[in-house]
Amino acid sequence: YQDIHQILRKTDTFKRGAGKSRPLIADKEAQDYFAANGWPKQSVLGSNPPNHRRYRDMVDHFFSVTGSKEQTELITNTANGLIDTWIDDGEVEYVSQFAELLPSMVITVMMGFPLEDLENLKIWSEAWVAPFSLQLTVEEEREVSRLMVEFQHYIYDHIQDRRRNPKDNPRADVVNYLVHTPVKLHSETRMLTDTEIINMIDHLYIGGNETTTFALTSGLWMLIENPDIQTHLADNPQKITTFVEEVLRLESPTQGMDRHTIEDVELNEITIPKGSHIHMRYAAANRDENQFECPADIDLNRKNASKHLAFSIGETHCPGAGLTRLEQNIATNLLLSRMKNFKFAEGKNSFQHHMNFTLRSFKDLHVTFDKR
Repeated sequence: YQDIHQILRKTDTFKRGAGKSRPLIADKEAQDYFAANGWPKQSVLGSNPPNHRRYRDMVDHFFSVTGSKEQTELITNTANGLIDTWIDDGEVEYVSQFAELLPSMVITVMMGFPLEDLENLKIWSEAWVAPFSLQLTVEEEREVSRLMVEFQHYIYDHIQDRRRNPKDNPRADVVNYLVHTPVKLHSETRMLTDTEIINMIDHLYIGGNETTTFALTSGLWMLIENPDIQTHLADNPQKITTFVEEVLRLESPTQGMDRHTIEDVELNEITIPKGSHIHMRYAAANRDENQFECPADIDLNRKNASKHLAFSIGETHCPGAGLTRLEQNIATNLLLSRMKNFKFAEGKNSFQHHMNFTLRSFKDLHVTFDKR
């Protein structure tokens, strides 16, 4: 925990990304297609300080702990509407019928995209996270590249529409806000370019969608694995906030991230040479017994439960952390207030995770329950 904590704080030495290591998409044809047909991938919200902070400030109104509270009604109504479609069945495939839909519908509305486009948006989202598996075939890399470009063009079309038809309320949606709000970068105040907006939108959309799905699914899995906690939370909903933090700590959707060194650096009496590729395994840090007492346990009284690294820390703290926490808290409250006796559906679960080195997610989760 402390090693990774230091790396995340030393942003002047440990820079984002893997440096000169293998790119996520290695096939040259796939790379060339993206270069010829898409916009350059600039990790705007994943940039290094100080610009990272300035880009983040632009979207904090929507995604910070305070800003995301404005989405409470949207999240609650969306979650209740989804539950209404299957609550009388007594059984649900939780991933496809709830955990995927709730965050994707919420972020789609926040962006100003039509909900009718949800199916395509889901395909594009999955394409953007697929390379993190480090397992794609050449053919899959080429298909992913094509889908990435499709998503970029979709965002571009919405940017141009907002330029031609601005909303009366500048903060009506995220795209409208980014199109019409200046930012100060390198002592210059200017409007964002199309490339910057495209990169910010794809980062926010994917981050506000896929990882929340993973956390929601892991949360219900943990409730079923621990029926005593399921009952306790139903009777003591004020403890759900801590439970959500324990889910994020024990089943972090993002299992780790990469850095590279731009100079020789000493870390915990070990010299790391310039140009080294560092992988920080958040999943290991979140179970460090020197940081978390009885780290394998779900502790609803854990005082430092929120000190996990699921969202990173400092300048590189995930900009959407406030929104995903709110979605998880609302969803868990609604599930436990409207249903009880959650169990795994007999003979229907493989409990397989998607093959991915960076991200942790169940493929599906079949669940039975009783309606309250």
